[in-house]
Amino acid sequence: MQPVKEPPKKKQRQKVFLKSGEELTPELEDELAAEAERGYDLSKATWRIRTRPLLPDSPTFPEVSFRLSEGEFNAARQRAEDEGCTIGELAREAFDRYMDTDS
Repeated sequence: MQPVKEPPKKKQRQKVFLKSGEELTPELEDELAAEAERGYDLSKATWRIRTRPLLPDSPTFPEVSFRLSEGEFNAARQRAEDEGCTIGELAREAFDRYMDTDS
């Protein structure tokens, strides 16, 4: 005869936070689900399309990422906006200048 297995232990619910920093509670889940079931008025939605400029035709064009402080990022974003380009274009231009002067 096989021993009787213990019932599975109840897992503790992991905390989830919204982008706003608010904790997602069971009550808030219910509220959000009810709102979704009622339907959303998309005429009030803010649409954002995020694209990046096409890079040269190369199937293996390498991608590089790096971190900036909040101040550096805000300055780069403002400079890119002032110059009418993207942060990526600004970073590529800065890198090109650096490689030309320091090589």
